[in-house]
Amino acid sequence: MRYVVRTVFLLILGGASGSAQGTDQLQQLKSELQQVERQMQQLADVTRRLQNQIATLENEQNQPPPAFPPPPATLPPPRLPLTYIGRETRTRQTDEDYPFEAPRINNEELDPTLRGYFRVPGTQSLIRLTGFVKTDFFYDTSFAGLWYGGLVPSSFPSTPQPNSPDSTVSIRPSRFTAEFRQPLGDDTLKGFVDWDIYGTHGTNTLRLRSYWGQYKNFLAGQTWSAFGDPDAFPDTLDFAGPPGMMGIRTPQFRYTHPLNSHNWIGASVEKSGTDVPFFTVFGVPQPTSTRPDIVAFYRHENQYGHIRAATIFRSVGGFIPDTTIPDLRRHTAGYGASISGAWRFGRSRDNIVFQGIGGKGISNYYSDNYGLGSDVGFDARGRLVPTPSWSATAGYQHYWTRTIRSTATYGYLRINNTAADPGTNYHVSNYVAGNLIIQPSALYLFGAEYLYASLQRKNDFEWIGRRIQLSLSFFFNRYSGE
Repeated sequence: MRYVVRTVFLLILGGASGSAQGTDQLQQLKSELQQVERQMQQLADVTRRLQNQIATLENEQNQPPPAFPPPPATLPPPRLPLTYIGRETRTRQTDEDYPFEAPRINNEELDPTLRGYFRVPGTQSLIRLTGFVKTDFFYDTSFAGLWYGGLVPSSFPSTPQPNSPDSTVSIRPSRFTAEFRQPLGDDTLKGFVDWDIYGTHGTNTLRLRSYWGQYKNFLAGQTWSAFGDPDAFPDTLDFAGPPGMMGIRTPQFRYTHPLNSHNWIGASVEKSGTDVPFFTVFGVPQPTSTRPDIVAFYRHENQYGHIRAATIFRSVGGFIPDTTIPDLRRHTAGYGASISGAWRFGRSRDNIVFQGIGGKGISNYYSDNYGLGSDVGFDARGRLVPTPSWSATAGYQHYWTRTIRSTATYGYLRINNTAADPGTNYHVSNYVAGNLIIQPSALYLFGAEYLYASLQRKNDFEWIGRRIQLSLSFFFNRYSGE
């Protein structure tokens, strides 16, 4: 195009030179030609730029969308030194996860890698949210009491009545947990809170189980009583477990002191409260205590398991409103002792757990006896006395394979009722359970369990409950302790 234009202008130029026009007109035409050439050059530059932009856009449209950039690498959480917690305590598997709720000396974790924690932005605080959803199917071959969600002998009938099979489904053991860890000087302040949905009998409403904080082995809040041992609970699918276990969580102050890496001692001051009879011939009692409950304990731990011993001292009594005969304000002393543990057999994963409890005025510390009025009573001479009781529980856990296990459990509870106790009072219970649990992952398990429980009341009336239970559990943000 540029050649054509230039030729036309030369012809015009030649014609002009042959004419009578002068030199000025020739110079003007040359100037106009140079201007046109500059405009043509600019037009060519714009054309090339537009062609390049079109080609670039076409290439981008033909390319696949870019992948999201990989997330920035994050440093793993710090690994805590494993000083006090033995291998058996860290790795023993249980359906109900009770060991994860227990306070630990120096705030050590069952999993020292602190997997599952995340850091609050802009702080040094770590948080872990965990929990599980558990669904239980029950089939009772004979009526197994009024309690919804567990086999509880104290809820068995107290008078003769027709027997009937029964069946239902429950999610009441399901749980949500939050843990907090924050550096404080050279140590760590730990907070723990968890809920289940056992809030009201027969309904699924939130219930606060634990809410405590610990710093330098000083603990304040609500957790398992120091008189018990959550590391010694048998691995049952039944949420209630054996009636003779110490299963109470209570407000308390606690201090634990390590003697060395295998032994430590401690003491706690815990919520008081006398479990008095519902009714006496003089009226309805009002329970009182002259001091909180005092617990002292000792624990030995090694790689194969642990042994724990504890004693408790209580003040139990109260008064009956609108009368001074008898005067229940003659408080009496309650006391008791417990020994418990878990032990692994050699190099196998098989283990045994056990707990024995005995004393007077301690009935409300049993998992199946709180609120039954069995801490105190009146003897044959009308004197206020603490009610004697004792219990024994054992469970043997056997691993068929790495992912399949079974536990056989037996529990016995005896309350030696006082002379003035009514004939329907809880006297003796037996509990037997056997299960098969399959757990291919730390995140879920399913299993089946057969349960048998009997209750004999003071008047010798006896009721037997038999149950078949199927369970499925999903755990959240949970990792193996190995």
